[in-house]
Parts: sequence; structure tokens; C-alpha cells
Amino acid sequence: MASKKYAFILGLLALVMTTQAQMSATGGSDWKDSSLIPPSRMAQHNEFLNNQYIFPAKPRNQWEVGLKVGSPSVSGDVSSVFPNFGYGLHVRKSIGYIVSLRGEFFSGTATGMSWKSDLNYMQNSAWKNNGYKGHQRTYSGVNNSLGLIPGTEKVFYNYKTKINDLSFQTLFNLSNIRFHKAEPKFGLYAIIGVGVTFYETNIDALNASGQKYNFNSIPSGTWATRADTKSAVKAILDGTYETAGDQNTLNNSKLFGQTARASATLGVGTAFKLSKRVNLAIEERFSFVKDDLLDGQRWGATPVGDATLTTHFDTYNFLSVGLNINIF
Repeated sequence: MASKKYAFILGLLALVMTTQAQMSATGGSDWKDSSLIPPSRMAQHNEFLNNQYIFPAKPRNQWEVGLKVGSPSVSGDVSSVFPNFGYGLHVRKSIGYIVSLRGEFFSGTATGMSWKSDLNYMQNSAWKNNGYKGHQRTYSGVNNSLGLIPGTEKVFYNYKTKINDLSFQTLFNLSNIRFHKAEPKFGLYAIIGVGVTFYETNIDALNASGQKYNFNSIPSGTWATRADTKSAVKAILDGTYETAGDQNTLNNSKLFGQTARASATLGVGTAFKLSKRVNLAIEERFSFVKDDLLDGQRWGATPVGDATLTTHFDTYNFLSVGLNINIF
């Protein structure tokens, strides 16, 4: 999965660099352009043009609107699948040479499939409630003696998660510290923000007839054989994702009928100017939520028959390429 992702990134960079080379003649800003100067600083601009003032006027802070498309993925307990599809819309306002503010809406679908089989899933409602038989502990006698009923039906975890988020971000320009000069054709920036994530996770646990799958004929994969294992599992699944993922009943906050969590965002991006008002951007944005169920799985492999919660929350990222327009 990682190799596919890196190849995708390199492909985007090659496309952008080719486009940039073709359109470099139209990029940049004209320091003489009075349309970039607000009325309150026009006197200084005119004096600078007439060699009566040593410093040029600061141009107005611009508004930007943007659309991006790309691939979201979840980092959790189940291996993610790449690529997927998502999109984002934003409005951005510059408040100086270094800092700008951005409001963004993101929506996308992330999928995943494990290449390791599991029998310790009876705490996971998506599999237990559909009648699968995994490892179960038993307690009997006056001393409550511990026993184990071995599982007979192994599963391969999978998920399809619809993710949405609304975030408010601060962007820091890392490359254009060139005061009162034309903007460069290339820009690098960092992203930090907060917002709310609302998501819905579903599992493909039943076939088209509403019956359990039989995964027992598929051997658990290793790192070397993971592609073959996933192919074998995918050949069995019908891809309907009809079963709601496991739920956290202690924190059941909802937004638009979906599980809602506060989120924090970190990221990095690079923008290439195509013209005075248009730029092409590549971003990688990571979002963090206090939730371990983005991938529908939060139970560990031990203790056998009575699994405990895993120790890490899930995160998700959005790798995208976008077109941004400075409107005024």
C-alpha cells in the first residue's frame, strides 16, 4: 500500500512540475499593478512609483477559494486500502505575508482489509451479532473456574468508512518571506487546525443471501503473502458493507446521524502558481480523533476469549491535489 501511495505522490509531482514549466511565463505578480493595492495605501504606492518613497505599499490580503480531490485513508488496527476517493472545499483569507486562515469541508470514503485472520473477535458486535463463532471464555463452578470454548470461524476484518470533517485551520507560509516583492511561483506551507469529524463505518460480514462468509479455507497471511491473502478474501466478499461497525456506547455523540468527534489537524502543502490568480496545490493532511473505531475494530488479540481494547486511537489522512483561485 505504501509503495502505491509514494508512486501516486511522485506522479502528482511530475504532473505539477510539467504544468509549471509550460505556464511559468504567466506566473508571478507585477509590483506595479495598482489593483493589488487597497485605497488606504494607494498614496504610498504612487509615491513609490514616482521615486518619492523608498518602500512599496503592502498589497491587500487576498481571499482564496479552492477545490481538491484525492485519496483518504485510515491508520488503525486494520490495513488500509489505497487509493480511495475524497474531495475538499475551502475558503482562505490571508492576514499577512506568513499567516492565513482557512475554513475547509472534507468528505471521503476510506476502505480497509486485514491480511491476518482472527478468532478473538467476540467483543466486536459486527461479527458476534451476525452469528460468527470465535474464541469465548467460560466461567463455571463455585470457584468460577476459567475455561475456553475455541473459536471455529475465523474472520478477516474489513471496513468501509464514510468520513466528513469541518475544520478551521491556520496556514503558515514557509517559503515567501520576501516582503513587498512579487510572489514566487512555488510555495511551501504548514497546516494546523481544529474541527469536528463525523463518520460512519460499515463492515462486509454477510453475503448477498444474508449468510455468514466461510473464511476458513483462506490461510492467515504473512507480510510476504499479504497481497495474495487479500485477493482471496476479496474474491469471497460481495462488497456490500451491510453491517454497522462496532459502536462505543460510552461516547455516542452524533452529528447528521453519524458518530461525531472533535478533531485536530496537522499537514503540509506545496503550491505552484499557474497565473496571477490561480495555483495548483498538493497537500497531505493528517487528522486525529479520540476514537478507535474509524476502522470498525478496537479489540486486541489477547486475552484469548476475552479481548481487551487496543492502546491507540485511529487517525486518518487526506492526500490531495487541488486548484485554488484568488478572487480578490
